[in-house]
Amino acid sequence: MSIPISPLFDLQGKVALITGGAGLLAAEHAIALMDHGASIILADRNLEACDQAVAVLNQNGYDKVVSVQADVTSKDSWNDLLNIGIKHFGKIDVLINNAGFTNQSKSKNFDAGFADFPLEDWNNIMNVNLTGTFLGCQVIGKHMLENGNGSIINIASLYGVVSPNHKIYPGTGISQPVAYSVSKHGVVSLTKYLATLWADKGVRVNSLTPGGIWNGHKGLFLERFEQLIPIGRMSDKTELRGGIVYLASNASSHVIGHNLIIDGGWTAW
Repeated sequence: MSIPISPLFDLQGKVALITGGAGLLAAEHAIALMDHGASIILADRNLEACDQAVAVLNQNGYDKVVSVQADVTSKDSWNDLLNIGIKHFGKIDVLINNAGFTNQSKSKNFDAGFADFPLEDWNNIMNVNLTGTFLGCQVIGKHMLENGNGSIINIASLYGVVSPNHKIYPGTGISQPVAYSVSKHGVVSLTKYLATLWADKGVRVNSLTPGGIWNGHKGLFLERFEQLIPIGRMSDKTELRGGIVYLASNASSHVIGHNLIIDGGWTAW
């Protein structure tokens, strides 16, 4: 027997576009929204991997989702995404700017130190993490403004709020380059700019900051991380679902320009 969805969190009839569709978190965002009635467009530059993510969702009973190829650094590609959304569903109500270079999807020299960090990698990371978010907000946000409603959720980062703790990375094979941190700080700033610009026009813009998401981490990095985080562990990828539903739904109808931090207390001390 299914449990009725609270009107606060009801997303039935809503359409959500999620970028970075083949990544670690996109499917989790999709599950959270579909569990509350939404239809999903998953977009990724790697269509084959995105198709596979959709196939896994289908195997688990989630059928209100389609996959689309897209390059978030291209405005033409964003226009194509909007047209696909309108063609298939008539609208886009929720945008989750989730695509980004991370330790799972690195630029060529992602691990380079600051003194030798190549301009090419700086530009590539900024283009995906920040410019891609800007373009998504511009194209899909304009559509939402025309409809007089919508929710944009920009995925920021722990290191868009505080600096990386540089001492936990040596010897772990994991790094946090300067461009990643700066780009994610930019995402938070862009969120606030647009939130205050569009708040009285029916379009809410907020960001969500995940902490460290466990993805097979082990050894020295995991030991160091767990010693520094108040909750004593990294986040499970499912633990962002509540935040996503909250920001996408009417439960957050008066939440404007907020950066929802889900980090196990990392930024609290």
